[in-house]
Amino acid sequence: MRMPWIACGAIIAGLGLAVAAPPYRPLPALSDMPEIVSHDGVLSATLTAQAAKSHFGGVEVDTIVYNGSFAGPVLRVRPGDTMRIRLENRLTEPTNLHFHGIQTSPRGNSDNVHISVPPGQDFDYEIKIPSYQPAGAYWYHAHLHGLAEKQVGRGLSGALIVEGFTDGVPGLAGINERLFSLKSIEIEDSADPIIADEWHGVVQTINGAITVNETLRPHETVLWHLTNHDANQTVHLSLEGHHFTIVGRDGAAIPTAMEAEVLDIGPAARVEVLVTAGEPGDYKFATRNVLTGKGPTLSRNRIMGHLVVEGTPAISAEATLPAVADLSGAKVTGYRTFIFSQSKDAEQYYINGRQFDAGRMDTRVNLGDVEDWTIRNDSDDMHAFHIHQLSFQVMAVNGKPIPFGGLLDTVRVPEHGEITVRLPFTQPNIVGIFMYHCHVLKHEDKGMMQMIEVVDPGAAKHTDNGLVRWLASITKPAAMDIPLCTAGGSG
Repeated sequence: MRMPWIACGAIIAGLGLAVAAPPYRPLPALSDMPEIVSHDGVLSATLTAQAAKSHFGGVEVDTIVYNGSFAGPVLRVRPGDTMRIRLENRLTEPTNLHFHGIQTSPRGNSDNVHISVPPGQDFDYEIKIPSYQPAGAYWYHAHLHGLAEKQVGRGLSGALIVEGFTDGVPGLAGINERLFSLKSIEIEDSADPIIADEWHGVVQTINGAITVNETLRPHETVLWHLTNHDANQTVHLSLEGHHFTIVGRDGAAIPTAMEAEVLDIGPAARVEVLVTAGEPGDYKFATRNVLTGKGPTLSRNRIMGHLVVEGTPAISAEATLPAVADLSGAKVTGYRTFIFSQSKDAEQYYINGRQFDAGRMDTRVNLGDVEDWTIRNDSDDMHAFHIHQLSFQVMAVNGKPIPFGGLLDTVRVPEHGEITVRLPFTQPNIVGIFMYHCHVLKHEDKGMMQMIEVVDPGAAKHTDNGLVRWLASITKPAAMDIPLCTAGGSG
């Protein structure tokens, strides 16, 4: 079975793995990645969005970044923490923040993508990480409708790690963990011969660098968190002479581990994998289906770095994946169908024949509902369904039921095909207005997004269009005098 976004081989029943035994042995970082870590339950940070000249192997590229780093600062929290983040906008256009995959409130100064921070202004976000937030890899990024592809595609994103993934997997405590932040820039009509001829207009990076190196001991097992920050494209990652053991997706553990020779990580998707080093040697990281080189050196496999295996072999231990909640037996309260389509020139994108309108409420559900949504792709193009504030379970692909594979927040919709997903609107903190959309950001910016309101039937009656109550929910900080919503809204 081929799971959405991940190229899978054999499925492993009841994970039995050789892993590196404690004590924890810190290794050199893959590359310089600034980190901001929570203390005493609070992460305090300032993220400054600004234009920058980023350098990749001697090539200078115009980017827009947070805090001067193309990779972006890594935010590290634990379930139950609070993030207090000041966004300083030093761009010449408005921007905002979205905390992808975090099941927090969409209201006020939380994960509210209607907020628009004008150039030269600041805004204070407060994001409460739920105590039930699964541990794993997430990310934050700009999400202003009409500018999302440009801003994310030029660098406005960063990784967000909810710590504790190995705490729930007996046998993995103390093993080394690594973060791979995958980011690309597509550059058209570049005059630089390296960009134009060698890289064919695509700059690919891992942790902000075009090459990375990792060192492991023979037979040592490490946990890798991989996040794809590309605005539009899937990353196909391989490691010479090795396979990946997938143990988590989109920030949550999966019920059954899977082996893959190549990881197909779609835009906005994340994956946790165990990698067990082989015999001593030098092994290449590569991204597949990306042109690199020219003439006799032209290839569709781009070498992104090396894994060096050397030293004393690791001592092995055993690990078992924990049980994961399954929505298969949940009582379904509603059914909906959403059709993703586009114009013939691929310049206009639609959901159920309509483009995004910030003044229109497209979908309304009651808190406590569990719904099955069929998402149909009526095109030859690749689309990716994503919904804010919650995760879902894929129940069927092209009408065929599939085994339980864990919960996701982003999933590919096959060309001229469909998926059925089960969505639990059950956590009280998601009450409010948020979005579902295609996470190919070109498609979202050009209309493939809609708004949803989760209503608490026991609270005040919702308004006709849902927006008046949303506007009333916003509390502007007393020290600030900035508009929080610009004409036309944002998504």
